[in-house]
Amino acid sequence: MATREDQRIFAEQKVPKIQEPQPLREDEWRPRWHVLRDHDAFPGEDLGKVPVSQLAQAKAFCEKKGLAGLVLFGGVAYLRAQQSVEVLCNAASPQKGAELLLRPDPLLHRPEKATARLRVAVLATQDEFDETSLFDVGMVSSTGNGRRYAAQALLRSIAQSEDFELTAVLVYDWKNETGHWALPSEGPQHVTLNIRGGQPVSAWRGSMGQLLGACAGDLAVDVAVSIQSRRTCLELMLRSIRAKKYVAMGHDYNLPFGPWGMEVEPEMLALHRVLIQDSRMTMFCTSQHLVDFVHRFSQGRVKTRLCYCADYGYFDSEDLPLANEPRYVTLISPSPAKGLAILLRLALMLPDVEFLCVSTGWTKTLHEVQLRAHPNVKVVPGSDDLDTVYQQTAVLLMPSLWQESFGLVAVEAQLRGLCVVSTGSYGLKEANFLEELQVTPVTLVHDSRTREMLRGLTLAEAEERLDPGRPRKEGQDHIHFAHTLIATEEEAKGFAEKIRFLMANAAERARLGLLARARAREHVRARRGGFAESLKELLAEGSIETAPVHE
Repeated sequence: MATREDQRIFAEQKVPKIQEPQPLREDEWRPRWHVLRDHDAFPGEDLGKVPVSQLAQAKAFCEKKGLAGLVLFGGVAYLRAQQSVEVLCNAASPQKGAELLLRPDPLLHRPEKATARLRVAVLATQDEFDETSLFDVGMVSSTGNGRRYAAQALLRSIAQSEDFELTAVLVYDWKNETGHWALPSEGPQHVTLNIRGGQPVSAWRGSMGQLLGACAGDLAVDVAVSIQSRRTCLELMLRSIRAKKYVAMGHDYNLPFGPWGMEVEPEMLALHRVLIQDSRMTMFCTSQHLVDFVHRFSQGRVKTRLCYCADYGYFDSEDLPLANEPRYVTLISPSPAKGLAILLRLALMLPDVEFLCVSTGWTKTLHEVQLRAHPNVKVVPGSDDLDTVYQQTAVLLMPSLWQESFGLVAVEAQLRGLCVVSTGSYGLKEANFLEELQVTPVTLVHDSRTREMLRGLTLAEAEERLDPGRPRKEGQDHIHFAHTLIATEEEAKGFAEKIRFLMANAAERARLGLLARARAREHVRARRGGFAESLKELLAEGSIETAPVHE
């Protein structure tokens, strides 16, 4: 049954189209070099070769000597001897993993214009935008991705700032080989991205080779920002953008140290550490817990700053409507990591309580089947219309069993005067402003690396005990167990007690909701503009004239 449901969802899925790009502003960066993805020409006829770390110099050499271009393959740039770009392009033939760089017309060269504003380049990924997101079969909706909305809020804040100039947006796409969002052979591709709560922005979308080939030596800014801290993003940013300062946004614990990172190959872990520990790099962490975690496990080698999403206007309004029909205890994104096992037990323990579950990209059809088996659980698809959900919510439930770096939904709910009952660990301890509504201890942990559910220990204990070098587990039994587990009454007891009390005492629930609202507003007001100030402080620390290179 679940497989048929997956197929139906996939068949009915409305696929957003990449719209026609809007005209570029005069001050916006645009690539001069174009790159043919997975192509080579005149293989073996090399005039010379250099490591990819010297790509900017190789491109400059080609322009100076009138060479038609070069080929990137296996971390090496091979200069082609041909002088005619047309001849080189016409000789191009498919070659997986090779990128053919074509020398630009000299007339395309435009000298940089002086500007009083600070120039910012942002490197994002295809996962951050509806126009380029890759939907997986089995996901009911793609909405609910906090990092995606946070990325768009960050872009919006930079674009609207009087202090900054959004010089370039690069969209690094490693997923879309075929289908509606397939990367074109010649790139980077000029696209227009819709920004939640703001005006559309122009961007350049491509593979790593396309963006590296187009940008290296050509894109220079004051600050370069990577939306993610993953290895490939940091590598691309440092190699392709020349900046005075580099910023990696930290939204999760997928890092090259500590027990939660997804990468386990020693060689790649070592490279990731080199990149994130670069002296020109600062990691902006979305919670104080993440700041402390990074400091501890990197032994102080990674520079960090606290940067809540409120710092760059994620919560663009604090005057949000209160619930007018509070009826449900609501859980957004039911899934093993988000506390599906707790919810399933609560539905049994509290038969008189109505639960509302909002399916998002975290939720699979198997989860919906389990939830719908309970008469007091209603399942609805996710959408951007959060107010419709919040208007019906009496209590927001966040029984996360994994490493929440903050908890954006918690603040959204509290700004609407809702009580949030949550796990009291990691970033949720900071996002839920009422400590009396935090549940501790919670002795279930979802290990995102091995995809198994660990019982009898808390997140803090798992952090201490888990081997950072543990491999991923073979087989499927542990995964099936995690996706179908129902917590015990003892494991769900803390959540049940708080929900039972709040649902039976409307006046106290309203009082606590208004207190949470006041604290949420204070959080938003106190942090507004903090991102811009942090960038200015970084630049005031001193500048670097040349971009770092890493073999």
